[in-house]
Amino acid sequence: MSWKNTIISLTLTGSFIFTMSSCASKPVSSDVSEETTPVAANVSKNLITENELSDEIHVDQLGYKLLAKKIAVIKGQYKKFQVVDSKTGVAVLTGDLTGNPKDESSGDTVCYADFSKITVPGKYFISISGLGKSYDFLIDDNIYTKIGDAMQKALYYQRCGTALTTEFAGEYSHADCHKALAKLYNDETKEIDVSGGWHDAGDYGRYVVPASVTAAGLLLAYEIYPQAFTDTTRIPESGNNIPDVLDEAKYGIQWLLKMQDSESGGVYHKVTSRGFPEMTTMPDKDVDDQLVMPISTNATADFAAVTAMASRIYMTIDPVFAQNCLQASRKAWEWLEKNKDFVGFKNPSDVASGEYGDSSGKDEKAWAAAELFRATGVEKYNEYFVDNYQVEGFGLGWQNVSGFAAIAYMFSDVSGTDQEKADEIKKSWLAKADMFASTGQKDGYLVAMHKMEYNWGSNMNVATHAMHLLIADRLKTDEKYTRTAEDCTHYLLGRNTLNQSYITGFGSNQVNKPHHRPSAADLSLKPVPGFMVGGPDSALEDDVAKSKLSGKSPAECYIDDVNSFSTNEVATYWNSSAIFILGYLNSNR
Repeated sequence: MSWKNTIISLTLTGSFIFTMSSCASKPVSSDVSEETTPVAANVSKNLITENELSDEIHVDQLGYKLLAKKIAVIKGQYKKFQVVDSKTGVAVLTGDLTGNPKDESSGDTVCYADFSKITVPGKYFISISGLGKSYDFLIDDNIYTKIGDAMQKALYYQRCGTALTTEFAGEYSHADCHKALAKLYNDETKEIDVSGGWHDAGDYGRYVVPASVTAAGLLLAYEIYPQAFTDTTRIPESGNNIPDVLDEAKYGIQWLLKMQDSESGGVYHKVTSRGFPEMTTMPDKDVDDQLVMPISTNATADFAAVTAMASRIYMTIDPVFAQNCLQASRKAWEWLEKNKDFVGFKNPSDVASGEYGDSSGKDEKAWAAAELFRATGVEKYNEYFVDNYQVEGFGLGWQNVSGFAAIAYMFSDVSGTDQEKADEIKKSWLAKADMFASTGQKDGYLVAMHKMEYNWGSNMNVATHAMHLLIADRLKTDEKYTRTAEDCTHYLLGRNTLNQSYITGFGSNQVNKPHHRPSAADLSLKPVPGFMVGGPDSALEDDVAKSKLSGKSPAECYIDDVNSFSTNEVATYWNSSAIFILGYLNSNR
């Protein structure tokens, strides 16, 4: 992405006064249908006559599944709440507000409205006397299907090297881009074809490290929740009897294959122009020379890992592609064996695009070994992993991929897997999941985030914590894991101190000005839908953030401004982590 790692937003304040008639003496049973609810006979008692929107009542702005835990978070201290049917204006539940914790990340003192008893599908809002009403939300088991498809399709909108036609892209269409041969940075007389792949973020660079993580997230989501993914998201490959998530991952991996040096097996770090184009530049108008940067350890190891992973998953779906991936993965490993000293990457002095640098390749090489062992059963990969893997936070982002390595090994059913090592990893994984669950229980907004984690790309932290919890639930079924993961989703969709939905095109209070060049440059009034922006970044790492967010609490450090790249940029690998969570939420469709 253009500048890598953070996020921010303005705090919305103010309350609204409203009056309402007397409440029913007891809540309506949620197992009564809308047509037969006794409340309908007492409309005069329950009709809300005055209510104005309050930005201090925080809900998931999409809604809640029928049998899920349903909680709204209210800033301040109040006694009673009502849940009101948006269509009829009738209060269908009256309850007591509970709790008064101080949320460390926002500084808010909050209370909670638990309306889990309501299991009748419909559109509702929360109403509180003396405060106002929440945004409308749905209660329905299918509330996350559209957003799951949209976040997946957002990657299609990031495709490079191909025209996005109106048939599939609608108002976000553009001509093909970046198809010219790219020059090797160290020898610009040599040119190679590295067309394709995804524009990484708000810029048009293509980077092996984050692209590998993006593809891995998609493959992992499909592998664990295959029933969540369809062949109907309206991309060019739709209708080919292959889930579109696999078609999208393949598009990205096909570009990765082009980034491997055919002679050595090493993988080039990235292909970008020397700097970023203006914000109002569409992809097909970006005609600056594309430069292929030198091979790095991290790019080669991440490449080896995701291509090995792909060889296993596509084995019965696209065997030729699977075999090509495995051959490429093995060749990349050979490069790693021959180049044991770490080969890092730093931007040359005349290049200012995203760096994706790292100080170590240990976790990347361990991931490659785990995936190659799982794909082949070859002992040398197993031996390398067992001897070298260290628990390093179980990262699921671009800079730390030790979590992907752990998942590959824990779920390996290959003969020769070191069970003692796998059990050791599992124990540590569950311990961290327990910590996330505990953090979520203590947080005022019920999100598994410490106040120090609101850094560049904090929404990725939220999403990857949820991923970790959902993997933990596969290892040891526990409702606290799935519930905390769901609470992370509620945070991303508006149940946060800013009442901000962080997904473009979804929620009542949407992101309108992401740091995303196509959204800034096209003629559409709305940004490209389905992108998760970076979120609050307490370090204030761009000029807009510094001028508008100084003094804010960590969770408030976000602003919906096109120039706030540290809080409002998008990234493909952020999306893939959210797609994984939505895979879980949509796994019953």
